[in-house]
Amino acid sequence: MLAYLLASLPPARPTTRPEITPRAFLEACRGFVTPTRLRDLADVLRLPPEPEPESAGASGPWDGHAAGPRRGRATRAWFDLEAQVDAAVARARSQRAKRDLRNVRRDPVGYRVDVVQSVAAAFALPHPGVRERALDALRWRLADEFAAADPDAFPALLARAVHLRLAWRHAGWDAEVGWAALEASMREIEARSA
Repeated sequence: MLAYLLASLPPARPTTRPEITPRAFLEACRGFVTPTRLRDLADVLRLPPEPEPESAGASGPWDGHAAGPRRGRATRAWFDLEAQVDAAVARARSQRAKRDLRNVRRDPVGYRVDVVQSVAAAFALPHPGVRERALDALRWRLADEFAAADPDAFPALLARAVHLRLAWRHAGWDAEVGWAALEASMREIEARSA
């Protein structure tokens, strides 16, 4: 059934506005995956959590962004991989700022040399926007690898959710909005220094 679902969902492209919203993606998956896996997909998409039904014994809304025992094995594996990217980014930023990171972050589960090298290469780029695109390209590649391990199973669906999240992130980047935010920040800095 997941192979049918994967075939019916429009693929996301990093440079094109996606044909489906994250919420519509999640709704399309309902009925094909268990409630736990649906929560996992919502977490990967970074959607606000949905309350659990009273019959599930929940005392309140599900915390969709907390690493908890309800995550499935594939989802934990993806978040461990994503944590490696985040940790490498945090190390690179702390080195640039000459700050000690030992008391701030935990070490992620696992270590991939290619992740560390890709993050270092991204931080060698001079422009922050290009750097962010390189980091997202790394995440996209990791999601592709994750899906390739089992292309007709839940890891492939999880990777599709990662792709969708990244594509919507890129679709939200607007040069005019960015320039307006920069101009507002510059005015604020000038006002404080006057």
